[in-house]
Amino acid sequence: MKNPRHIPVNGFTLIEVLVSLGIFVFAIVVIVGSLASSGNFAANDARRTLTVELLHTCFRDLDLVKLPGSPPSPTLGLTPIVWDTKPAKVRVWFDVAGNRVSDEKQAFFKCDLTATRDTTGFLGHLHGRIVWPARRKQGAPDGDVELFTSLLLP
Repeated sequence: MKNPRHIPVNGFTLIEVLVSLGIFVFAIVVIVGSLASSGNFAANDARRTLTVELLHTCFRDLDLVKLPGSPPSPTLGLTPIVWDTKPAKVRVWFDVAGNRVSDEKQAFFKCDLTATRDTTGFLGHLHGRIVWPARRKQGAPDGDVELFTSLLLP
């Protein structure tokens, strides 16, 4: 005969609920952590893409003003430089959005350009280096990120 005090109940025990809740909380913490780090990676990739565009703009503008007497470049307003065997150096600064600024203290991206001609005078060498602060976390920068490239121009 059946025990009259034992009533079958459908459901979960408290331990089962606590274990499943613990697994759920652990999964949420892992997902939120991965979203935060993927956001940092996306921000770094966006900055790197912007620096490539800034260097490309600088190179294009310097190519446009390589002849003496040329007007200032259309995009950045760079003045003509002397392309000679002695290196000509140009410093250009940009804010975090990629707009040119005139003061290094306001700059987020700092770009150094060096233009030279080979001894024959037929081939120009253009070197570009752009530096910006590396921010992996909130607060002070963790160092600098640098991108360097060079072109040969006729």
